[in-house]
Amino acid sequence: MPAALFRRSTARVELTAAGEGFLIDARRILALNEQAIARVSGQQVAGQVRIGVMEDYGTKILPRLLSGIAERFPLVQVEMEIGLTARLLKRLGSSFDAVIAMHPEGTTEGDLICRERAIWAAAATRAVEELDLLPVALSSPDCLFRSWAIEALNKAGRPWRLAYVSPSLSATEAIVEQGLAVTVVKGSMLAPGLRDVHPGRHVPPLPGAEIRLHHAATSSASAALVVEHLAQRLRLSALGS
Repeated sequence: MPAALFRRSTARVELTAAGEGFLIDARRILALNEQAIARVSGQQVAGQVRIGVMEDYGTKILPRLLSGIAERFPLVQVEMEIGLTARLLKRLGSSFDAVIAMHPEGTTEGDLICRERAIWAAAATRAVEELDLLPVALSSPDCLFRSWAIEALNKAGRPWRLAYVSPSLSATEAIVEQGLAVTVVKGSMLAPGLRDVHPGRHVPPLPGAEIRLHHAATSSASAALVVEHLAQRLRLSALGS
C-alpha cells in the first residue's frame, strides 16, 4: 500500500514523514535534471546565490562547504549573512535564496537537514552551574535558545540571573569559557574549553531542535541548483561524511 504523503485536518494540510522524504528526493531529482540539461546544452551555472544562516553554522560548517561549491560552480557568486533564525526567515525571498534555520523538534517547515541537541554549556575548569544563583549568558530576545533556557529555568524553579547578553555566539562562548556563566548551544557545536552540563539538580532539560533549509520560491534555476547541492552537502556533513 502506498505511503500517505499528506496529513490533513480541518485546519491545515501538512507533509507526513514519507511526504517530507519524497519532497527532498523530488527537489534533488529536479536539481540533477537542471544540471544535466546545462551540461548537455553547454550552459554554465552562473549568477548570485544569497544565503542566510545561524552564526555557528556560518562559521563552523559552511566555509568548507562553500569552498567545494566554489570549485564546482566557479561562475556562481555566493553571499552569506549571519543572523538569528526568526529575523532571517522574514527576509527569505526578498534578501535570501535560502535560509538555514533552527526550529523546535517536529516542525514541518522547510527541508530537514539534521536533528540537534540543545545543551547547557559551562567552562571546562569551573563548576559555575553549582552556584545557588545561576549566572546565564544568552543572545538577543529573538533567539530560540534564549526562550528555551528562560522557560526551562522558570518552569524548574531554578534561581538564575541574566549575567551577559550578546548577539555574538563567539563573544558569549568567551564569557562562558572564563567560568562567568552558563549558556545554551547545539550539542554538535560545543567549543573547545567548554563542557556539556547534563540536566539534573543544577540545570533543567531542554527541548530538541531541528536544522532545516528553507528555499525561496522566487530563486533562479541556477540558485536553486546550488542550494540543493548545499543541502546535500549539509546532510552528508551531519552524518560525518
